[in-house]
Amino acid sequence: MPNKKQHHTRRGFRGGKNVTNKYNTPKLTKQEYCNTEQLVEEEVGITQYLSELEGYQGVIKQRFSDFQVNEIDLNGRIAKLTNTKMPEGFSTKLQKFSYKETEKSPCDKIPQETWEAVRNLMNTSEGESVILDAQLLSKDDRREIHESMKSYFGQKVIPTTMEKDGKTVMEFKRCTKELVDNRFTWPKDTPEYVHFIVYKELMDTMEACHRLSQAIRVPVQKITYAGLKDRRAKTSQWFSIKKLIPFKLFKKRVRNIRIGNIEFKDKPLALGDLKGNRFRIALRNVQADDELILKSMEHVKESGFINYYGMQRFGNNKEVPTHLIGVKLLLGEWKEAVDLILKLKTTDNLELDINKIKKKYAETGSAKEALQLADRNSDSCIELSLLRGLAKSNTNDYVNALENIPRPTRLMYIHAFQSLIFNKMASCRIKEFGVKPVVGDLVYVDKSVETEVESDINDMETDDTECSDAEEKSPKPAVKALAADDLENYSVYDILLPLPGYDIVYPDHMKQFYQEAIEEWGLKLEMPKQSVKTYNLGGTYRKVLGKCEDLEWKIMYFNNPTDDLIRSDLGELTGEEEPKSIENGTYKAVIVSFNLNPCSYATMVLREMMKQNTSSNHQSLLNNYADTEDKKTTLNQSFDKNKPTKVIEEITNGVLDSSKEQIEEIITLPGSLLANKEKYEDFKNNLFKDLLGDNTEEEGSSKRCLESEEIDRKKLKTE
Repeated sequence: MPNKKQHHTRRGFRGGKNVTNKYNTPKLTKQEYCNTEQLVEEEVGITQYLSELEGYQGVIKQRFSDFQVNEIDLNGRIAKLTNTKMPEGFSTKLQKFSYKETEKSPCDKIPQETWEAVRNLMNTSEGESVILDAQLLSKDDRREIHESMKSYFGQKVIPTTMEKDGKTVMEFKRCTKELVDNRFTWPKDTPEYVHFIVYKELMDTMEACHRLSQAIRVPVQKITYAGLKDRRAKTSQWFSIKKLIPFKLFKKRVRNIRIGNIEFKDKPLALGDLKGNRFRIALRNVQADDELILKSMEHVKESGFINYYGMQRFGNNKEVPTHLIGVKLLLGEWKEAVDLILKLKTTDNLELDINKIKKKYAETGSAKEALQLADRNSDSCIELSLLRGLAKSNTNDYVNALENIPRPTRLMYIHAFQSLIFNKMASCRIKEFGVKPVVGDLVYVDKSVETEVESDINDMETDDTECSDAEEKSPKPAVKALAADDLENYSVYDILLPLPGYDIVYPDHMKQFYQEAIEEWGLKLEMPKQSVKTYNLGGTYRKVLGKCEDLEWKIMYFNNPTDDLIRSDLGELTGEEEPKSIENGTYKAVIVSFNLNPCSYATMVLREMMKQNTSSNHQSLLNNYADTEDKKTTLNQSFDKNKPTKVIEEITNGVLDSSKEQIEEIITLPGSLLANKEKYEDFKNNLFKDLLGDNTEEEGSSKRCLESEEIDRKKLKTE
């Protein structure tokens, strides 16, 4: 699989005051939670469940340590940090010989007269360079000469291949203090590419690449990986770098990163070189009896989940959802797309430099004036890249200005629109035709195709690793519509739905639904190609239902809401004990583990398990320390055990009646945490006493110390 150039432009500035560190990234300061108007599941087409079981409450990803991800490579190996030592037997040193005692050329590629001339260089304080005609020498021949010279002269002679008078020559110079040869010789029988596991906490893949590149002084473009991992988690994945001396990976410790399990391979990693991910997730404060939990887990194990794109795919802010920018790009409304990307949202913190810049642009319409507020050393982000493009381009040349945003990011916008249509159609398909194959459903002609070929790439906001840009790597597998006599040979897990594009086949019984959903945005079902090639939308297919593999779970009880419930790879490596359930503990947790293909979302698995809304607004209600009566009402009514979808719609439309009688009825529901005021207050105070410091990166400012800080105190040694 070819290695593609990977873009490393950051998505934007994070929250808090604009305090920069040595990486030129803004640091966070403590902020109060602000419950903004955000997207809800229904607005992105997520409305159905497979299960008819009751739903129950549980906090998803309350702490970053509750979400742990290990990459699974193409051979099925799970990336787990088990060894932080240098690989044995690796050496760049050559066997040393004495040039003084060697009169005859030691290499048949080095003529005798050249050898004598180079030896004579050593007898003078300053000498002219020695030139060897290399016109007929191959690259391997030149490498052999270079290694031979190194073996006899070490750092005293510097061989260089160059063009001189239109000819390829090798020049040999005597080393001086000003001219030092720091090159090394890669071992002959060792593959060129160094593969290693990167374990990281509170750091996404892009940031890890930037920090690692600075520590080992390697351009960030030289570091490759198979998939992207979320920031707010503990994750392990493979990286690769060409001809990197492994010692450099251990020479300088990078905060919140540990490196190990070094291997040497003939090929680099490329986006998409993974089979999936292993998730270990802690669900806290679960409000359900053990029997219901068991049934929900068995249901997901047997029946799977609806393969929706998760909420992260669309962005959280309702003012500028990702898919809306994609629609503008598909319509060729370039100015409108630019304005959305640079829009100053009502929730933007004006203490941040980037938001001051956006405000200036909104007031003046001048990119040049807005950029005057930017520091020359400001970390790159989408908004700044776009503004710089606008400043360089001709007036109203929005197309060329957009080119300053990396292509994967621009594709992410239009892919978000595809995802929106898929979600809506998946809900429609299940609602209208149930969970069994029907005549007209699409399936792969080759049943051995396990996962969809999607054009999803570099979605930086996902909790989960996205698929590679596979559409460009290989053609889409052929599909066919089921006939009546095919039905007995296929299951609901074979059914595909299209992601709209110009080269896609639509199932006849769903075509009208697709047309209505797409035309609602001013687009055509056929998605014809447009003049700007980048924004031509090729379609693809995705399975309606998904299944996770190796699903395991256990119930735990704990007393302190800030306790770690899952031992990390690093914790296991350093001998930490696995967290244990506390007998008669105050709170219940469920620890779930499963494997998932790289195109599916772990949050959608959890949604099916608990019948719980995964939108940010809903999750924030579970974590909100404010105890107003209307919030209590909304929180509990969003877990209506009989009508989860209807209740969510009522919350969305703001029609809930928060009368005193209704609140009292909800508070007295069996198993409700709110039924016991003292218990609720204890849980709330313990859970959120340090919430405001949770996301800060400033060293020493967070009360929730990273596990890596504890390891530093234990003085973990690497060899």
